[in-house]
Amino acid sequence: MAILLLCVNRKVVMKKRMFIALDISDTDKIKLAQWREQHLPLPFKAINEKNFHITLAFLGLIDNEQQLSLAQLINQQHSFIQQYLQPFKAQNQTLFLVLSKIGYFKTAQVLHLMPTTNPDWLMPLNKLIIALCLNSQIPLENSVYQPHLSLFRKAKYPLPSGLTALQQTSVEQQLSITGFSLYHSYSTALGVCYEPVQTWKINA
Repeated sequence: MAILLLCVNRKVVMKKRMFIALDISDTDKIKLAQWREQHLPLPFKAINEKNFHITLAFLGLIDNEQQLSLAQLINQQHSFIQQYLQPFKAQNQTLFLVLSKIGYFKTAQVLHLMPTTNPDWLMPLNKLIIALCLNSQIPLENSVYQPHLSLFRKAKYPLPSGLTALQQTSVEQQLSITGFSLYHSYSTALGVCYEPVQTWKINA
């Protein structure tokens, strides 16, 4: 597991690698995996569909005190978040996020899907989660938020010529979002696993 043990004043502090991400339904994960298999048969390391997610905030290594503080603050703001998101929901109390463009992080060698335009509810939700993280004494990287769903790792540059043309086309993969979760990221013999520790629904 991605757990770090530190000795501070003779006290053992356990840290876990964690992040907060939008929840994606199993149905949508299967649909995305099928689309990838059909349209992107690439010689890169495909990410397991069970690990598909859209990060709201990457926390890095945090200890139990920081985790409990953050969860408590989100619990306190949960009703506010539900009320804020209410006008953006469909009749079935679901938010939608459309992934419409293939993107590439050259340094990280990650091929991903991303929205061409962010929905009105997403950036304010990200900013609120970031603020709650900072209030929980969790230092975050000062980077521009780019929502995305990773499809491949170890995607080495230059990319295949056919993929470059596909990057100019519209993808239109619509995801149903019903909540967000605090995830624990850890390694196993079978690869990286993302385990939801606590979930907050958007349904009021």
